[in-house]
Amino acid sequence: MTGLTRRALVGGAGLAAGLAVGLDAGLSSAVAGAADSVRDAPTGRDRLWLTRPDGSELRSRFRTGAGHDRAQILLLSWFMRDIRDEGRAVWMEPSLFDLLAGVQASMSAVHGSPLPVMVTSGYRTPEHNAALENAARNSMHLYGFAADIQVRGYPPRAVALAASFFSGGGIGLYDSFTHLDVWQRRTWIGRPAAG
Repeated sequence: MTGLTRRALVGGAGLAAGLAVGLDAGLSSAVAGAADSVRDAPTGRDRLWLTRPDGSELRSRFRTGAGHDRAQILLLSWFMRDIRDEGRAVWMEPSLFDLLAGVQASMSAVHGSPLPVMVTSGYRTPEHNAALENAARNSMHLYGFAADIQVRGYPPRAVALAASFFSGGGIGLYDSFTHLDVWQRRTWIGRPAAG
C-alpha cells in the first residue's frame, strides 16, 4: 500500500479525545517545553508559527536532533484539521511541516523578523473537497499532504518563489493563496493540476 491509501480518516471528536486522554504527564510536559522553546524564536527549520483565518495560532518545535517529534506532529495535524467539516482530521505528512518551516524561515530571514504562516486550508474531508469548485478530485488535501497558505504582507507569488527552493512537490499559484504539497513535483497557476 502507498502512503496515500494507508491514511485512515479520523473524526475530529476522536482525535480530540485522543489528545485529551493521551496527554499523560510526560507528553504534557514535552508539549509545554516545546511551546516554551518557540515563544521567543518562533521560526526556523525545526519549528513553525501557524495561524488560521479564525484567529487560532500554534507555535511548535516539531523537530529534534532525533527527527520529528510525534507529539508535536499530532498537535500540528489537529491544527490543520478541516474546520469547515466538523473539525475532522488526519495525521498530516511530517514532510509537509518541513516544507512549511523552510518557506517560513526563509521568508522571515528576508523580512528581518518572524512571519507567521496562515493556513487557509489543510486537511479536507472528501465531502468538503467535492463541494469546492475547481478542487482536484484526488486532491492532496484529502490525504494530509497539502496546505493552502498565505504570508501577510507578501503576494502568493513570493510564497511560491520561497517554496520553490524547498519543495519536491506541487506548487500552485492562486490570486489569494499558494498551494503547497509533498506529492509529485509540478507547478500550476489558477486551476489545480491533477492531485
